[in-house]
Amino acid sequence: MATSKEYSNKTSPRSAKTLLGVLLITVAVAACYANTLDNDFVHDDGVEILDNPLIKDPSNLKRILTSPAWAFLQDTGDPVGSNYYRPVQYLSYLALYQICGTAPWGYHLYKLILHLGVCVLFFWIGLRVVGFQAALIGALIMAVHPANTEAVSWISGITDVTCALFFLVSFYCFLMSEEKPSIGWLIGMHVAFFVGMFSKETMATYIPVLLIYQWLQGKLPSRRQVVRVYLPLVSCLIIYLSMRLAAIGSFTSQEQIRYDDLGAFQGILNQLVLLSRYFQLFFFPLNLNAHHVFDPVLSLADIRFWFALLVLAGILASWAYAAKHSNSRQSAIMAFGLLMFVVVLSPVLIFYKRIGDNVFAERYLYLPMMGLVLSLAAPLARVDFQPYVKAAFLVLFTLLSWKTIRRNSIWEHELVFYETTAKASPGAGLIWNNLGVAYSRVGRTEDAMKAFETSIVSRPNAEAFGNLGRIYASRQRSADSEGAYRKAIQLNPRSAINYSGLADLFFSEQKYREAIPLYQKSLEIRPADARVAFNLIDACRMEKQYEEALAACRQVASLGQQQAKKAYRSMASIYAEQGLKEKAAEADRMSESIVLPR
Repeated sequence: MATSKEYSNKTSPRSAKTLLGVLLITVAVAACYANTLDNDFVHDDGVEILDNPLIKDPSNLKRILTSPAWAFLQDTGDPVGSNYYRPVQYLSYLALYQICGTAPWGYHLYKLILHLGVCVLFFWIGLRVVGFQAALIGALIMAVHPANTEAVSWISGITDVTCALFFLVSFYCFLMSEEKPSIGWLIGMHVAFFVGMFSKETMATYIPVLLIYQWLQGKLPSRRQVVRVYLPLVSCLIIYLSMRLAAIGSFTSQEQIRYDDLGAFQGILNQLVLLSRYFQLFFFPLNLNAHHVFDPVLSLADIRFWFALLVLAGILASWAYAAKHSNSRQSAIMAFGLLMFVVVLSPVLIFYKRIGDNVFAERYLYLPMMGLVLSLAAPLARVDFQPYVKAAFLVLFTLLSWKTIRRNSIWEHELVFYETTAKASPGAGLIWNNLGVAYSRVGRTEDAMKAFETSIVSRPNAEAFGNLGRIYASRQRSADSEGAYRKAIQLNPRSAINYSGLADLFFSEQKYREAIPLYQKSLEIRPADARVAFNLIDACRMEKQYEEALAACRQVASLGQQQAKKAYRSMASIYAEQGLKEKAAEADRMSESIVLPR
């Protein structure tokens, strides 16, 4: 394999030739992603940024480091499970929130800069591995490839981009430590790896990728390298795993699993199918979709398996042919790139019995793609490009860029995103539910109802049933509303909003006795919901269940001064209704003693 020294004199990062390459990459990234600056918050962005209290106050730093993603929703009583641990994501949001608040352009600009950084680093690494020509072509492909739009255009795709950035920083530091031995480069490598782990767990694949790189160079790690390079990497990984387990409590959440009964042989079939689909996504980025629904292959009789096998055989045959007609150095680089592609994808590909609903996602290709690009670019290192070949590459880059620019518009705002995605994945129940919510926000109630009903047909889920219950209630379809709420509660007995929604329905029908236990159940799950607590107080008063009403008042009084003032007023009214004048007067005094800030 090529060494750093082979190219270092000719392709220094400060040379005019290299600076020209960086300029071309910058122009390519800006041209493809400038239109994202006008895009809004979409899908998870709204919850993780607009509704996330952790990123709005720097004092939450400890909670960000010790909590799983989405843990902030548990503050409101929602028992949200998560197998994601993303401190770097939330720390990035924390910093961005202090700078640009809720203006989405700032977050999109940050993503554009991150993507540029990834492409430039990939170019610099390519200079030391394959030379200027192949490195520039590879970096430009990475810059404009349409499959990267989900990772770059979608703000919440930040985890894949930051992980790739730290992966490349660590690898670059390793190459530099080989070229110019220095403890500083080694420290930089380990720090980048450690921070990258907190971006996304895919960073763990860096260790086997580094081993493969050294193996294909023909020099396995020496004892000194094991101590100086690999032991610190493994130590960083162990620290990360211990913090992850402490934050999440396990490696995965059952709520993230859709299929959990596959046999070992079926697992192998689906791993091959998934691998082929990622290859297809790279070579033919045509049917792009923000939510691919993966239906597992269950037997050899499924034609999808044989098609996948054909694709993989074609890839291997083409690679073998190219390697045969390349020199040993180029073949080694091609092997490294192909193995890197598979190894970095392995966290997605390797599973046993269990598969999540979104196991195939375009953003997962972002980092592995660089291995595949490197493998393809290697034979170009010494090619003498004729004008017609240059023209062909120009056409290719133009087509890829045009596809990317058009694809970015999908993330313009939620309605466009959900309508486009639901059309592309008609069986995605979650997307249809979210489309219904988006319709509700703009007053398109009829469209919202149809979207929720389609979501349930696609996959029965508590969210869609609960949303239907609210729409049916607003249309005075009480029986349908009650049925939808009860189905939602059956599917998810830990969702406070559906208990309170059904209770609100009964309250509106003056069925206070039926509403009371539902409000109480909702408050057990979400004790800080003042609205539900006051509704419970009113329902108890209607049924003259004064002890329950007073207990609810005491609960509300603990939620803050404003709620306490209202709670004591309610207590005064309850005591007055029972003829307890002294207690009523005392409750009034308690209410008056609370001075609210202006």
